[in-house]
Amino acid sequence: MTEDRLRIRPADADDAPDLARLIDIAGGGVYAFLLDGLMPGMSAAEMLMPGLAGRSGSLSHRQSGVAELDGRVIGIAHGYPTDWIRTEDYSGLPPDRVAHMATFSETLDWGSYFLSALTVDPAWRRQGIAGRLLGWFYERARTGGFNRVTLHVWADNAPARRLYAGEGFEEIGQADIPWHPRLPHHGGSILMRRHL
Repeated sequence: MTEDRLRIRPADADDAPDLARLIDIAGGGVYAFLLDGLMPGMSAAEMLMPGLAGRSGSLSHRQSGVAELDGRVIGIAHGYPTDWIRTEDYSGLPPDRVAHMATFSETLDWGSYFLSALTVDPAWRRQGIAGRLLGWFYERARTGGFNRVTLHVWADNAPARRLYAGEGFEEIGQADIPWHPRLPHHGGSILMRRHL
């Protein structure tokens, strides 16, 4: 891959299918866990698409940047002010699933800018694309007046934890999300922070 073929740009509504696919991958199963069976015959990614195509809210494409190679979206960074999580409406989700994830929403750094998803298509990993997307994300946070960014990463996702540590993120908390057959992660979720 040559650098001049890769473009980092703000996402648009037409990117919703790619955003949904990649955000679902980034979640490590959390979206399937929360959304499975709510709309029979629809995958979690398909259920995410309307929100991503929309113009408002934390799920909107307007909160994403994409890495585009030769016209194809191969990576995304999605995030928003952490304080927006305080106003999220989970009433349409099964209460037992929301309760299972409760410590996630309790383990946050309020006032930070939250990276809710970062992923690169598996075929294009380890080529510096995630770092370029993070650079876009840091600039977006700075422009919004934020002095720090945060994220959650599954404790058992060693490659992602190494990436973030290499970017200067520090572990500042842990959400003890229990193992579940449809959410097979061990060690819960780690809250990490990087000052800008």
